[in-house]
Amino acid sequence: MKAALLFLQAATGAMAPAPTMDAMRQQVTDAYRQEEARQAALPPAKDDAEKIIRLGTLDQVGRITMMKLDWSLVPAHQQPKWRGAILAEISRHDRLNQERLKTLIPEEGWFRISVYGKEAARAAFLIVQHAVDDPALMRGTLNRMEALLPDGEAEGQAYAMLYDRVAMTFDKKPQRYGTQVNCVDGRWQPTDLETPDTVNSRRQAIGMSQTIEQYLAMFDNAQCPRA
Repeated sequence: MKAALLFLQAATGAMAPAPTMDAMRQQVTDAYRQEEARQAALPPAKDDAEKIIRLGTLDQVGRITMMKLDWSLVPAHQQPKWRGAILAEISRHDRLNQERLKTLIPEEGWFRISVYGKEAARAAFLIVQHAVDDPALMRGTLNRMEALLPDGEAEGQAYAMLYDRVAMTFDKKPQRYGTQVNCVDGRWQPTDLETPDTVNSRRQAIGMSQTIEQYLAMFDNAQCPRA
């Protein structure tokens, strides 16, 4: 009897406590606070490019933390509500980053790679890509990036992702480059794609290095449950 009791106590002690929505959201909030504190301890940014790169790190920290959360103990019927609460926290920080970025946009309209570097240009793009509550910022950036493409001052991959998101989110049009994917019967796939047979030609035309097949191979289908 004593041995059985000890076994039960050991087994019970080894069980992970049931998660709560607030606790999971707090992990994301704490990640932002820790990154903000880390950046506050750094010397002042030497230029606007460094400021943008730091904003880009803030843009990603909440998303990376959310990806690492353990959802295995969260009932499936509760997950949409919990994810929504966490995404609301991420969106709150996104809006702060967007307002900070707007103060850094140069008079010529966008961040040229030759002036700011690829890392800063990519960070700025990611912040705009997440500005789904600010259509004017997304549309304006898309137009400015398109003007910079011929001179290599904007990346084709970034332009394509922004084009597809604007088309699908605001214009209710098919995506052109296949950058936006959804979980369909156990596989990540681009949905509502304009003329699928020629998508690789369009990707190549704006300087994208991957075919649609290579792009989709990057996604983890294990994270895409079958219906």
